[in-house]
Amino acid sequence: MTPHAVHTPPPGAHFMNVLRWALFAFLAVLAIVSIGTYVASRNPRTSASQSGAQAVYHCPMHPEYTSDRPGECPICGMSLTRIKSKDAAGAAATGGGDVPGLTTVYIAPDRIQRIGVRTAIIERAASSGGLDLVGFVTPDESRLRRVQVRAAGWIRRLYVNQTGERVQAGQPLLSIYSPELFQSEQEYLIQRGVHDMAPGAAPAAANPAAERLRLLGVPDEEIRRLDREQKAATELVLRSPVSGTVLERGVVEGQSVSADTPLLTVADLSRVWVMADLYEMDLARARIGDEARFTSDALPGRVFDGRIEFITPTVASETRTLQVRMALANPDGALRPGTYGRVSVASHGASALWAPTEAVVDAGEHRYVFLAHAGGHFEPRLVQVGGTDGERTAILAGVAAGDTVVASASFLIDSESRLRAAIAGMGAQPAGGHDHGGGK
Repeated sequence: MTPHAVHTPPPGAHFMNVLRWALFAFLAVLAIVSIGTYVASRNPRTSASQSGAQAVYHCPMHPEYTSDRPGECPICGMSLTRIKSKDAAGAAATGGGDVPGLTTVYIAPDRIQRIGVRTAIIERAASSGGLDLVGFVTPDESRLRRVQVRAAGWIRRLYVNQTGERVQAGQPLLSIYSPELFQSEQEYLIQRGVHDMAPGAAPAAANPAAERLRLLGVPDEEIRRLDREQKAATELVLRSPVSGTVLERGVVEGQSVSADTPLLTVADLSRVWVMADLYEMDLARARIGDEARFTSDALPGRVFDGRIEFITPTVASETRTLQVRMALANPDGALRPGTYGRVSVASHGASALWAPTEAVVDAGEHRYVFLAHAGGHFEPRLVQVGGTDGERTAILAGVAAGDTVVASASFLIDSESRLRAAIAGMGAQPAGGHDHGGGK
């Protein structure tokens, strides 16, 4: 055999070489698959996501645990409930909602029927009725009269025994002794020249003492008496300036008073005001000049018609209301201050979006509804509400006409949504997870 002779492989060597490499590739693929299976088994979410449309099971109390076969939860021992991955995908597709602390939830159709969920369609329509407000009677402030003098003194006698007493214009109310008034009357007589003028003569045209008396609150009747009798009075009698009712009495007999002491307040109640509270959300439904009607249980069968004369420009921070005022004639005094009743304001019939009042969840800081999507998915949605009209509430923003909202059992869906959001917040599973109430 020469050094350059060619070595010929034995028969079957080529086949064995191919078989060796094929076996090596098979073992490598098997190792990769085994590692992937092990990793997936250690991550429940990954195994669930890879199952596609395959039915999976999870624990109602620990939704983070899922399995591809029925059994018991290894954490709490509760039986696993069946869910479908397409349901989870559908819930995630609808979004988590825009309400803090809530998320979109899926509820199985049989459970929806058991808890009595009803839905309603958001509609655009005009208001069907006017405003019904609570009002009360109050004196017309332009017809209040304060009885008072601008000098210190003592109350000698009261002719009014109690508040609520009716008096006539010119009727004596009280008498007051005031050294300052007595001295001013004497100065008036001196300046008038009482010793040089005959009794009954007309007063001088220009007498500064007369103006001083008027500035102190002395009525013209008293000044005419001085001209007539030529004698200063030790007591000044104050009379009612109008016919009306004594609403306030701030003094008693013998009491000392000063220039700023309120003595009596008399109100002419032949015309009164009715004040009604108007919520700021209803402000657009009431205008100055609108027809209004006042009725009261204290006056059965009586109806008082009027118009809105004034709406206060500020909103009370405590009640979030404004006050609406209407004036009513009260010739027989039937409308007494403090009487409560109902004020009905004619409606403008403004167009708005309306939802059942029961559909709006008021959480204090937020108001929201649950939009009902196909397949049993419910999405929380923040809304801005307006006024109410019977059993409907106006929706100013947040939804559109034609949207479907939950009209009953909202509190159950709200609880479900909060639970899901809390679980998602702990990193248990994505917001909007699976149904965990399919019959348990």
